[in-house]
Amino acid sequence: MKKLILLLLLLVLTVVGCQSALFTALYVLKGNDVAPKYDILLKGEKRVAVVPRSMFFNVFELQNAPREIARHVNVLLDENVRNKKLRVVEQPKIEAWLDERNNDFDTFLEVGRDRSIKADYVIGFDIIEFRIRDPINPSLLQGRCQVQVKAIEVETGKVVASETLMIVDPPNVPLNSNPRMEPQFRTQFMAVVAQQIAALFHHHDPNRLRRMDVDNLEMHRVH
Repeated sequence: MKKLILLLLLLVLTVVGCQSALFTALYVLKGNDVAPKYDILLKGEKRVAVVPRSMFFNVFELQNAPREIARHVNVLLDENVRNKKLRVVEQPKIEAWLDERNNDFDTFLEVGRDRSIKADYVIGFDIIEFRIRDPINPSLLQGRCQVQVKAIEVETGKVVASETLMIVDPPNVPLNSNPRMEPQFRTQFMAVVAQQIAALFHHHDPNRLRRMDVDNLEMHRVH
């Protein structure tokens, strides 16, 4: 769709001879993308598996967050990595593998090398901390997630990317809790975490990485 719009704009602007508007249109359509920190997925045929794991055992807040975040990462890589030869292993297949082993495995490499997965790369992440409530005042909402991300080349076992992210959102001031909206807050925060992980591996506009939409959540900041 973007390509079609661009072609139409080029046609119209060429006819009217508006060079300045042409550059503006190109900038708008292209956006302000930066290259990923790790470009391992951008070239050649690649089959990548996204594997979640947790070192955090607060069941009430954690719940299924690792898998839900992995599903988001899976979709984001599939949609945004500029490599038509990239194949992302279906997340249900990864989850079935984890269920068969009761989430008990030694290394992410073990997942990628399994005959049912057959990945070229594994992007694995360990959730070290995951909270949606302010630890000092549990009546306030503020997402906080520490996650360690690794990308491993399956054939060699080499770690080709390693990053520890500390994600806090909203970043400065927590929100007044609203029990009715708490599930939506949690869902949106998981999307924030997933975008930060996936952006390590695909072109993105750093100014447009998703953040909480307080108005849509019908919440108010604490003053």
